[in-house]
Amino acid sequence: MTRILFVAFCALIGLSLVLSAHAQLPLNADDARKTTALFDAPPADSLKCGIQPWSPTLDFTFRFVTGYVLHCQLAQFEGKKNTLIIYLRVTPETKPASLFGSAYRIPEVTSEMQASIGKNFRKMKNEIGMSGAFGIGKGRYVVEVLVHDDQNPTFHKKWRVRVDTSRSERSLPLAIQPLTVETLERKIWQDVHPSRTGLRITLLMDAAPINPLQARLRAWDRAFLLQFIYSLLAETPHTSVHLVTFNLDQQQEIFRSDDFAAASFQELSRVLSATETTTVSVQALKSRNSPEFLATLANRELAADRADAIIFLGPNARTNIKSTASVLPGKKSGSPPIFYFEYFPWPAEFPDAIQSLVKAADGTTFRIHTPAQLDQSIQKMLTQLKQN
Repeated sequence: MTRILFVAFCALIGLSLVLSAHAQLPLNADDARKTTALFDAPPADSLKCGIQPWSPTLDFTFRFVTGYVLHCQLAQFEGKKNTLIIYLRVTPETKPASLFGSAYRIPEVTSEMQASIGKNFRKMKNEIGMSGAFGIGKGRYVVEVLVHDDQNPTFHKKWRVRVDTSRSERSLPLAIQPLTVETLERKIWQDVHPSRTGLRITLLMDAAPINPLQARLRAWDRAFLLQFIYSLLAETPHTSVHLVTFNLDQQQEIFRSDDFAAASFQELSRVLSATETTTVSVQALKSRNSPEFLATLANRELAADRADAIIFLGPNARTNIKSTASVLPGKKSGSPPIFYFEYFPWPAEFPDAIQSLVKAADGTTFRIHTPAQLDQSIQKMLTQLKQN
């Protein structure tokens, strides 16, 4: 394929991907055929990028998820706006490949930053990080990523993945058949519907990375958070859901839905994708050791009087800010109970700021390590609510 044809094809398919930036979309048959030709062409790596594959892990819908983090040097874009189109090809052993596409916008470097480097972009040491993830069944796979930008420089990387269950996982009903690939954007949310009888639920979700040493919210983090909500609501009879998503590190609310349903679920997915490149302000760093932000969230929901249960959820937070009952003047004798579904990706358990606030409210914290523990904790919450 000539350079002109390559540019024309990438511009055409890239446009549709940019419109839903960050979503990893399956390619149709025609685009998949053209993209296959690009993957099979001789490599011509001209983008300064690197990839870190992420090992497969079992998620909360009983499917294996794997992926990658792509790092590209900002200096090579010379401060200009750019769009990176990322193609993913996953080939199961003995079966046809699956192809996906996604797009990331790279913003123009600010005039202040340009002045600080004297417009000598070689001085820029910054990198932009992007991630992708997908679900797979047991088996062996070849994974490939192909990247290009507006000017058509490319980057191509290939690696192998093997997926198998551990001894403790062999009895689980896996959601994906062996040697099968699927996007994480499958619309499982359509299976969850409010009922005529049930609970009024308020969810307060901390949109934080699972790994506390990780600065960004990656694709598998976003998938985990969405699955956590899905599993909780699928098991809990409810008439309404009020959702507030916040980031404790940033000390700010990032999404709110007073009537959380399928459409708002898609919007939440988009907002979580946008947080991957969000920075933490200096003001947030100054106030992150205060219980005020979390207390304000809780007091506002207590005062709203619209829930039968207020539920915090998310991975174990990085901070352990102590709270006392004095920070929750909105908590009265008839207030709804407060719960915290706290996920730990490791065996050890450490207290955090949300756990301290929930304890100050005489609430209950469920410590979650596995999907099975999440299910057990939901049943314990429902039993406790029936007893109130």
